[in-house]
Amino acid sequence: MPKTITRRQALLGASSALLLQAACSTTSGRRRDSKEVFAHGIASGDPNTTSVVLWTRVSGFTASAQVNWTIAADERFRNVVGGGQFETHSGRDYTVKVIARSLEPGRSYYYRFSVDNVMSETGRTKTVPVGHLDRLVIAVASCSNYPFGYFNAYDDIATDPDIDLVAHLGDYIYEYDENGYGADAGRRLGRIHEPRHETVTLADYRTRHAQYKSDAGSRAMHARHPLITIWDDHESANNPWMGGAQNHQPEEGIWRERRLASLTAYYEWMPIRPPAPGQPMQNYWRHYKYGDLVSLITLESRHTGRDVQIEYGDLERFDSPAEAQAFYAGVVGAPGRNYLSRNMERFLATELRESVQSARRWRVIGNQSVIAKMVEPDIDTPYFADIARQLPESDRRYLQFLTRAGKLGLTGDLDSWSGYPAARERFYQVAKDAGADDLLVISGDSHSSWQNALYDNTGQSMGVELGTAGITSPRGLMSLGAQGLERYDAMIAARNEEIVWAHGRNNGYIRLAIDHDGAQADYVAMSTIESRNYDTRILRTANIANTDGELHYV
Repeated sequence: MPKTITRRQALLGASSALLLQAACSTTSGRRRDSKEVFAHGIASGDPNTTSVVLWTRVSGFTASAQVNWTIAADERFRNVVGGGQFETHSGRDYTVKVIARSLEPGRSYYYRFSVDNVMSETGRTKTVPVGHLDRLVIAVASCSNYPFGYFNAYDDIATDPDIDLVAHLGDYIYEYDENGYGADAGRRLGRIHEPRHETVTLADYRTRHAQYKSDAGSRAMHARHPLITIWDDHESANNPWMGGAQNHQPEEGIWRERRLASLTAYYEWMPIRPPAPGQPMQNYWRHYKYGDLVSLITLESRHTGRDVQIEYGDLERFDSPAEAQAFYAGVVGAPGRNYLSRNMERFLATELRESVQSARRWRVIGNQSVIAKMVEPDIDTPYFADIARQLPESDRRYLQFLTRAGKLGLTGDLDSWSGYPAARERFYQVAKDAGADDLLVISGDSHSSWQNALYDNTGQSMGVELGTAGITSPRGLMSLGAQGLERYDAMIAARNEEIVWAHGRNNGYIRLAIDHDGAQADYVAMSTIESRNYDTRILRTANIANTDGELHYV
């Protein structure tokens, strides 16, 4: 039977009272209910062993509001372990963020909010365990673009009681205007971006975050599981670097002001801890230590160190693959080009060393873009030429670019790690110096599913990579059709040593289950994102062995 929002709500309502409603009087005298006051749901995240961030936002207030919060060890709130009152106001967009402290490691808790006698639904969260841990289940998500469709993958994650946390790898929102990326689908589904214009100001980003958190699947997931998150590019603007972004134009103002606005809204609207005292908000990296089993370390690769992306220009200017490779090696691969900041690299070195010395079994790296070495396949064939002739002009030009890149042996994506090969080697060297050449990298951004094996330039194994599809964002090559994209994926895997399997035809997420003997990654696909009625299927299961500090697929 297809899963629906109604079915999910019934399941969760029976088990943990997630649909608790309380229609009561407000200070204005007008009666409002929980769905109206808490229109953007509740959330938790950024956990450690004794505390977790609890989040909500209250609607309908013009002055400050006193919001009560409660956390308990049981879903009926008979054993209350914490609570208090938080004053919110327009200066923080009426968001509420508290840190529930003095909790016990590795256990589930239940929380809720109230304001003016209106009660929110009940959420469930979980702290980080200490000592021996048998198993950890992570839902890996990325690239949730509101106009393209319903966040059904979030909804499916919410129904899985065995998931311990959601790792969101970025592109949680998108900045485009109503005519931008996803516009046609948005008009068809009635999911048009708000504000209608591109997000530039703090008010714009707040409005966009509010829209995304209104989705029923989003509300369900956030209420059910704690979130560990990193941003990628679209939380600010497409393809940012230290001095600007591809999608930031001079008429849109000063880049640093726009970046500050985007990050301010992100910290307001996401269940994450505020920056450490004295630290700028862009210094956002974490190490989550899950007992003796997993170190989960997240990266920041957009706003603290990245150099500007290189552009090839017209690929026809290269007369031969050798000339193109010389450009790639000398310009794209210039030794001084940064992807991570030095501060990020120092943090990574320290935390990887701690993880190895603490004898945790797995080192998981939360990473935005695909890290595996990748060049385009040679698709200069009659089959793809015939497809190209039938495509709209913009799609045809893109396919022609990829065709030429494949002939020259070049990567088509210079915004990913393959656009920063020297920085990738520095990343690997940091890991090797810490004794951590057994990385399990989880990656987003590409809107495709990947199963990759990782090697440095000397051929030393560095671990494996699992890339997740978009929650709703589609692969850029969807115009090839299902058969054409299937052929393309097979060709890119055949050409690249590090790519074991690729699939770019479905939206979904990865369900990653890790224990001391191995890890199992299920690539979960949605049957549709254009209706709330959906089915799921597992596209592929990747089993990973951890043998004497070396990861390999079995």
